[in-house]
Amino acid sequence: MKPVDSVVALVPDEYKGKSITNAIYNDFPPEEFLQNGKLVGIQPDFAQAISEVMGVKFTNQSVGNFDSLIPGIVSSRYQTSTADFGVTKDRLKQIDFVTQFPIGTGFAVKEGTNIKINKATDLCGHSVSVVAGTYYIDQLKDANKDCAAAGLKDITLKTYPTDGARVLAVTNGRVEITGTNEDTMAYAIASQNVPLVLQKFVYEPVEQAIVLPKGSKLGPAVQAAMKEIVDNGTYVKILKKWGVEHVAYDSPDQVKLLTDPSQAS
Repeated sequence: MKPVDSVVALVPDEYKGKSITNAIYNDFPPEEFLQNGKLVGIQPDFAQAISEVMGVKFTNQSVGNFDSLIPGIVSSRYQTSTADFGVTKDRLKQIDFVTQFPIGTGFAVKEGTNIKINKATDLCGHSVSVVAGTYYIDQLKDANKDCAAAGLKDITLKTYPTDGARVLAVTNGRVEITGTNEDTMAYAIASQNVPLVLQKFVYEPVEQAIVLPKGSKLGPAVQAAMKEIVDNGTYVKILKKWGVEHVAYDSPDQVKLLTDPSQAS
């Protein structure tokens, strides 16, 4: 795609003609992952499309630990991070977001187990693996309130540094259930021969978004770029390529620049 004048006009002068360091987690297919040493997936594709309409180069930085991304943004190591972040109030105290689409949390169990998860309280009394630094931790803490109200045992939360470790924990029997984005869970089971069974229950959808430093002057330009790729059809083509077009926004007006905790749903 060619640069779009109205978007280019919003790029601060200090970034024009320079490379923007964009951090991407490298172990979260189909959102972002390494394939033959190259970052591929929804988020790298979004980063490429956004950079083209902005008229600036994004240099993607492969990052192995998800929970290091926000500290890297806060410390100015990275200027942006397209790494499928869920929008939360706590995160908005530290960084800004440009929204991309909403998606729910899915759960899976090892093949051969008799655990069935059709509602939040079906998680009660079980151990669940998630990646450290993710919003799934907060979701499961909220679910524990439902457990207490129902007189059931708490969920035992186990965090792991990478998605590979999260999945291994359930396949080798150290935990009973694993949780992550519904699209990521389904993709792993379908395409990576992971011996897991996807469950019916999907926890409430959360807006996924691009991360920027608090008060970044890049925010309006990134928002405008996201709106442009939604409007010109590139956005839905990327989501369709990775099998998740059902989460797409219907209108570019749904792309929001979020800068305050009160804007989190």
